[in-house]
Amino acid sequence: MSLERRDFLKYASMGALATTLRPSLGESQEPARVNEQKIHPDFRTNNPGLEYYLLGNGQILCAIQTSPKSESGTHCGLLVMSSEHFARKMSTYLFHPERGLQNTRFTAIIDGKGFTPEYEKSTVHWEFPDRVPTIVIEWEAGSCLVREELVCPSHDSALVRTVTIENKSSIAVNASGVILLYPNLMFFDDYHVDRERATLSAMGYETMELFCLSEATPGDRHLNIAFGKIPAGGKKSSAVVLTLNLPRATFEKKGLPAMMKESRKYWSQRALCETNHEGLNHLFHSSVTGLRTAVAQSGKMDAGIWQYNFEWVRDQSMIVLGSTLCGHTDVAEVSLRRILDRSIDNEGRARDASRQRPAETAELDQNGQLLYALWTHWIWTGDQSIIKKYWPKIRAVANYVLKPEFLDPATGLVKNSREFWERDPAFGVKEGYEHTYQVWNIVGLQVAADFARAMKDTASAKKWLEASSKMKNSFLNHPKFSFVDDGMFIKRRLMNGDVQKTFEPPNRKSMPPGVPLNVEKVSYCDPDSASVYPIILGLIDSKSPISTKTLESMELLWNQRWTTGGYARYNVTSEPDSPGSWPFATMLIVRAYYESGNDEKVWRSLDWLLKAPGGKPGAWFECYADRPVPPLPPLGIVPWTWAEIVMFFVHHLLGVRPSRNELVVRPRLLKGLDNVKATLLLRGQTINITLGRAEKEPVAIVNGKQVPLVNRELRLPLPQKGLNIEMKV
Repeated sequence: MSLERRDFLKYASMGALATTLRPSLGESQEPARVNEQKIHPDFRTNNPGLEYYLLGNGQILCAIQTSPKSESGTHCGLLVMSSEHFARKMSTYLFHPERGLQNTRFTAIIDGKGFTPEYEKSTVHWEFPDRVPTIVIEWEAGSCLVREELVCPSHDSALVRTVTIENKSSIAVNASGVILLYPNLMFFDDYHVDRERATLSAMGYETMELFCLSEATPGDRHLNIAFGKIPAGGKKSSAVVLTLNLPRATFEKKGLPAMMKESRKYWSQRALCETNHEGLNHLFHSSVTGLRTAVAQSGKMDAGIWQYNFEWVRDQSMIVLGSTLCGHTDVAEVSLRRILDRSIDNEGRARDASRQRPAETAELDQNGQLLYALWTHWIWTGDQSIIKKYWPKIRAVANYVLKPEFLDPATGLVKNSREFWERDPAFGVKEGYEHTYQVWNIVGLQVAADFARAMKDTASAKKWLEASSKMKNSFLNHPKFSFVDDGMFIKRRLMNGDVQKTFEPPNRKSMPPGVPLNVEKVSYCDPDSASVYPIILGLIDSKSPISTKTLESMELLWNQRWTTGGYARYNVTSEPDSPGSWPFATMLIVRAYYESGNDEKVWRSLDWLLKAPGGKPGAWFECYADRPVPPLPPLGIVPWTWAEIVMFFVHHLLGVRPSRNELVVRPRLLKGLDNVKATLLLRGQTINITLGRAEKEPVAIVNGKQVPLVNRELRLPLPQKGLNIEMKV
């Protein structure tokens, strides 16, 4: 039985998985055998203090793991996998069952003594020379300082690890280094040492090669790298290359200088955003890097790296949005093509967890999200090729939610027995109307009408606009079925119009032991973080009483049963997982608070994101909870968070909102921000934006000329050949 993302919890059989990794929860156990094989703690994704710096280019995905103590995992261990093949952590290509990632570290030998990075004597951080993402490891090796710079060239399936040893002492030292290749034997069953070319090779499902671009001597499983004598104050460098399905001869024919030139050009064409706040800069840069890392050349993307090994139209649509806004239009395009080729059937039904569900439990928000992602990519690139090629299927996506089994003809609202976070009747979800299904289809049908007009399909455009308008009116204003109750948004209405206030699972004890939905007597539906979508997407005035009261209700989700900060996805009493904070749910609320003008709440959440595990490298787990594993899947890095961060910067902070024929720029500086400089790419043209604080009234200067603002917004016709925008706001 396959694990699903959030609804796998109801299956009692999942407990059987426990025996594969550790004893089943609550079971008495026989005494351990004296010589029983033990797997290295590196197999766990979220041991205390573990963080990951991720690099990738759609062909190869790499990560440096940092760990504060050996029992949590190998400090500066390297993970490598193919971008095209999903994996759990233990099935990455350099994992060793007994040694974990220990074999992946570089060893410096100084005057005959070996050193590896220690947590207390090392630092790991990002650098972006010429905007190319680079992981930098600096650590002490006796009297020397070792600096490792790890880069994935933009177009080649390789990891380049440049090692520099600097002699900090007053006398010369003899230095060398050792790098090992121990392939994961689950995937590599052939090993070869080319002693003439000093190349180590592992073959099997993939091919890996390890070699050095300077003098090296091969051993059976390692390369000895000669640095030689380093004088006092001197330094020497050597570049080690690990390739995946890229022969050394091919690598050398192109050459590292050409690869890096190509990489600098590639990254110079991505979005850039710099502020006077280092933390904000880090959030943006790491997210732009992460979005490129997460998606394979084919458009394939694991919704949770090392976690799910499944694809969701929802998650991939969010990655399309984030990728488009930050200039990864190549990533967005392959993602859209994959979704339409593989995850949408001819009826327009969308897959989740890599499968198609029956109508009664379909995730109906995915259709609207995909339409919005398609529209956003079209508006930002000006490229209609995807819409033209897939028009029949796109039309089916829009029409799917209007089928009689979903659409209530009286209200225009859509209904079924599933909710946004993937709970269904087994969790106490009753047939009815879900808040977020309405929101995303209101937006999706509206934008679909825009490209229907471009396709000369006026009938579809009219139909979808009418459906969107009716759905929106009922959503906000219907006397019996509106999603406003007691002055705020609510999550769900039943078929008779009553608010579904609680979830009542038919069998609470089928939930995992100890989780709230197993033990609580009453499990409440509201509040739900997704209730802020109308504020984010502009369906209501962000400063309206409904917005204000809805955001006030969100505060119940902050620190519900923990003290470390962050918002949960919904009321903890109905949680079938362990209680904890969720980064991408937190970013939803951040975006809504920003629109409402509550900077204090925005900064509180962003500060939490920077300080939470994963904040330093900019790679966040799906949630921060004491999740029992098994029966639950391990926590992994969720790309959706990166997309939310990019959307926060571009849509909200910079306020850049293009439409078919017009560019709207309506920025607002957060309290504490004095200046912002950004470069975006719109329809192949560069937009340079400089923001500062106005002394009196807001002002805009476009290409050297002052342009009047309307309601504090800058409005410009499209297309434009290039824009330099300076605004005081």
